[in-house]
Amino acid sequence: MIRTMTVGDTDKVYKIEARSFFRPMPKKDLIHDIEKNKHKDFFVYEKNGEAVGFYIISKILDEIEIYTIAVDEFYRGQNIGSLMLEHMINFARNLKVSKIWLEVSTKNIPAINLYQKFGFEKIRLRENYYARTHEDAYIMLKELD
Repeated sequence: MIRTMTVGDTDKVYKIEARSFFRPMPKKDLIHDIEKNKHKDFFVYEKNGEAVGFYIISKILDEIEIYTIAVDEFYRGQNIGSLMLEHMINFARNLKVSKIWLEVSTKNIPAINLYQKFGFEKIRLRENYYARTHEDAYIMLKELD
């Protein structure tokens, strides 16, 4: 089940993020954004009463940017990423969004493949986007009808 993230989810979401990314968002920033940031939407994928995946997006005008999407390492390979992306695309359509943007490490082949499966296209390369790890990123775009 995919539902809106609450402050009560932040411990688990932070653990997923810390295991998934080199530099996770500080938990206090996550809590602040959930409580105060009106431009972001926060969702969790819940399985057996536990958050096992999440995504955070920002809507500005008629576009959405994916800030982050991650699945707990113990639940990967169970189609959760696909279900969250499908949910996100439907959410965007309901908001009359025309474009969804994201950045992804050029080394994250599973994520790139997932995004391409959902119609995202590589638009350009940002060299050294992830400066701490010296990784490039693709900017990817999905245009909605």
